Amino acid sequence: MLEAKVVEIGPEAISKDDPLIILFDETASVQLRRVSVVQHFLDLNSEERKLKNLEKISIDNQIYEVKHIGELVQSNMEMIGHATLFFEPVPEEPQHSGIYVKPYKLPDISVGSVIKYY
Repeated sequence: MLEAKVVEIGPEAISKDDPLIILFDETASVQLRRVSVVQHFLDLNSEERKLKNLEKISIDNQIYEVKHIGELVQSNMEMIGHATLFFEPVPEEPQHSGIYVKPYKLPDISVGSVIKYY
């Protein structure tokens, strides 16, 4: 299991009109931080950022079932802690850096929230 703590939430990161959360680690630029949730991985080893057999993601006590993982998610997570969580059905052409989850409801998330990938 991969675990991260939310250390920053950009002023434009969460919108009730957009069912998504853009995640990056602390390497994110100032511009990206405005629209992103910054996560700090609780391990320092990028090898442990492997998302083998990812089935669920939890944000605090809110559990989401993974429906689709884009082809760039693994490499992006290893390098820059990046993925976009989509709280909507998987479209015909899903985003390459997207993880689509169900239920289709944005989580309550705040600085200090714990994100678990398992």
